[in-house]
Amino acid sequence: MLLTTFITSVLLIAPDGANAIAPNLVEDESGAWMTWIEPVDAERNITALKCAKFDGERQAWGDAHLVVQGNNFFANWADFPELGIAKDGTLFVTWPQQSGPGTYAYDIAVARSDDDGVTWSLMGTLNDDRVLGEHGFVSLVPEGENCVRAFWLDGRAMSGDGHMGEGGGDMQLRTAIINDKVQKSELLDDRVCECCGTDAVLVDGKPVVVYRDRSEDEVRDIVITGPAKIARVIHADNWNIAGCPVNGPSVDANDSTIAIAWYTAPESKTAIYVAFSETPIKISNSILGRVDVAVIAKDTAAVTWLEPNGETASVMLATIHADGTIENKKEVAQVSASRSSGFPRIAKVSGGILLAWTDLDRLKGIFTKFYAD
Repeated sequence: MLLTTFITSVLLIAPDGANAIAPNLVEDESGAWMTWIEPVDAERNITALKCAKFDGERQAWGDAHLVVQGNNFFANWADFPELGIAKDGTLFVTWPQQSGPGTYAYDIAVARSDDDGVTWSLMGTLNDDRVLGEHGFVSLVPEGENCVRAFWLDGRAMSGDGHMGEGGGDMQLRTAIINDKVQKSELLDDRVCECCGTDAVLVDGKPVVVYRDRSEDEVRDIVITGPAKIARVIHADNWNIAGCPVNGPSVDANDSTIAIAWYTAPESKTAIYVAFSETPIKISNSILGRVDVAVIAKDTAAVTWLEPNGETASVMLATIHADGTIENKKEVAQVSASRSSGFPRIAKVSGGILLAWTDLDRLKGIFTKFYAD
């Protein structure tokens, strides 16, 4: 069991990549995988998607592996690549890929690796429509021995530039299984927030997803659901907002403990909450949000988010207990206060917890920090 105090920390540079952005973490049995994107040739607009494995016992990164590179990435500060691990160790990666000339015309590309990330095979697209619209904000969880379940935001029912509120139709939440191919998608919710990220986890062996819903009168609160399509609101924040805040929720679970973190701002009262049950715990008044959560022990979670700090922003870390106790609240690093800093990421790994963020100095790329128990 991880200790609830952060004792020893080691600052680590990601495997390589000047100007690398959009780190994302997913834990496995011995450590964690990270994906990120980095420029290869700025003049030709060529970008690379890479991955690397972190060994929790050695507290070290392995070699970086190239997943794919090209000039059709939809490189975005908020909609970053996602990696999923099947029970047999098969790796799957998704990323936004431009599908047409429109600003928000992009599909979700999929690749698979059967050799621990060394080589990758392209599998087509996750979304099974040919609409030149938005598709992204993917979450992946294992389901079955050699497959994963995907959840994502799907704009097939939107027209025009719906992302900016100038078109018609609604953003959907959809799901599908990926194994040796991408299976047919299913509709889970026909009206959701347009660009707030999703997050998914297994609870009692069953996949669930958290996301920001969108009611007919523009209340955008956090909802949890799954393939059974039984949805419930996490907490009635009653945040009424006409546009998408680009600030999705995070969820993690371990045995009987499930923790959900999110940002909200009803009546312009900004707050970050963590919930283990129906009663949320307020941890910050941050106007930035961008949360991520990892369950580290029974009824205990580690949470990261961004706090404004003058001309910069602080990557924050704290331990939250189900009884409402907040411990070890601290600044981990300073990053840009602009969108370019993206979202800090956190994962529970063997021997501690791992954080990743885009450095304030973009030439230095991505930094990670390991806190040993």
